[in-house]
Amino acid sequence: MQRVLLASLVALAASACAVRPEPAELVKIVDSPADVRVCTRLGEVSPVTPTTPGTHRPVNIGFGVTLGRSTFGYATEDMLQATIALGGTHLYLQQVSHDWSLVRGIAYRCGPGVVRQETVIRAKG
Repeated sequence: MQRVLLASLVALAASACAVRPEPAELVKIVDSPADVRVCTRLGEVSPVTPTTPGTHRPVNIGFGVTLGRSTFGYATEDMLQATIALGGTHLYLQQVSHDWSLVRGIAYRCGPGVVRQETVIRAKG
């Protein structure tokens, strides 16, 4: 009886130690278009964003332009959250400038469950 109780407690303690990853940890960040070539594009999740260091959040003034000092970590976190909201599995950081000082985030869904777009045409009458 004591062995069964001890085994049950050990199993319960081991299951309590199981860690579930955060949704943002499941999104893979890639920088090559080859990594997402067979995936479904879900949409852009950020305007053109600078990768320079700073202490303030960037300010999006529209037309795809972001002003102000930027902390790329804030921008990356925002891109990850937007990718999760769209149901994406991959965040592609598209190189906008030749030196990687400007990037754009694009969400993709890769693997099983790839969304296929279907067009439904209905006849009137």
